[in-house]
Amino acid sequence: MTKSYIKAWADERNVVDVLDVDEGRGYPSAIGDASVVSYDYDPNAFRHDLEGAFSVIEGSGIAAIRKLRAGEEMSRPDLTAVIAFLDMHLHRGRYANRVSARQPALLFIDDESVQEAELNYGDLLSLAHDHPDTLRLTSLELEQRAWKIYPFEGLWTGDGAVLLFALGGGQEPTSIAFPLSPTQLLVIGDDLPEDVNMNRLIGLRSRRWVVGQRGTLPIEAVKRIKAQCDAEAGPAQ
Repeated sequence: MTKSYIKAWADERNVVDVLDVDEGRGYPSAIGDASVVSYDYDPNAFRHDLEGAFSVIEGSGIAAIRKLRAGEEMSRPDLTAVIAFLDMHLHRGRYANRVSARQPALLFIDDESVQEAELNYGDLLSLAHDHPDTLRLTSLELEQRAWKIYPFEGLWTGDGAVLLFALGGGQEPTSIAFPLSPTQLLVIGDDLPEDVNMNRLIGLRSRRWVVGQRGTLPIEAVKRIKAQCDAEAGPAQ
């Protein structure tokens, strides 16, 4: 997750609590090291500059999110920047537990030859990014929907923190929720039910990382989350 985004959860020493859902452990971490593993976004087989593209989205998105947090008036470009940031966060989060995965593949070259390759995390993001079955928040015209900020206490965030709500199991979301800070929840679209347990949903949807303020993420919580995720996934094939 973006360091400048999770800084809102940090204490005076820039430390947050982190839950590693994949390994089932929790620990304090400086924001520069939180949710960091040994990988980058550079594709192995493709030539997309994901790192550069993400950097631009993060820069514009964080500037707009700071305006939202401060209650400042948002321009149309500001709203578009936030949506792009949420779209990026959602897309990266879909594969957050596969950052070290490697997938053998065959590439069909323009000269009609075939080449063996090994796809990495960056390749996976590149392939899925423009797949017709991948939901893109940037295509939903969210700038035209209602934007509200709900007050909260002790809100978590994570790689699954972009939460989509749809009526009757529909595919297009009617509401999108995203933590701006431990005390602010952004909701785009319809209002949410008052009984929604946001932290539980963030924990369940996050595939690798959950982040909170110091002292708010007990280790037993991540163990329960991981056990429930493993039960829903079923036995390994």
